[in-house]
Amino acid sequence: MISTQYSFTLPKGLIDKEGNLYRKGIMRLATGADEISIQKHPLVLENPAYRTLVILSRTIVQLEELSTISIEILEDLFLIDSDYLQDFYNQINGWGEEMLVVGER
Repeated sequence: MISTQYSFTLPKGLIDKEGNLYRKGIMRLATGADEISIQKHPLVLENPAYRTLVILSRTIVQLEELSTISIEILEDLFLIDSDYLQDFYNQINGWGEEMLVVGER
């Protein structure tokens, strides 16, 4: 059976407004619906740099006890963690060593 969800551990971790640290999470494989939704998302239409945060907010299903991962939460990631999640996304979705920018083919 093919696995559709993968565990990860952030190098630094996300610190929320209350000072809680979150490092362990689960990401699922992306779908065609995910790709289509980022093309229409208002933040992406306004600023294409939001593509990565939008797709990660859709594919990260859990970050420790956080089960809703919003774009606003991901904006607070340290750069090393953001880079890690982009690489992890590319790896589990079969992009291998290519550095595919999310949303491009």
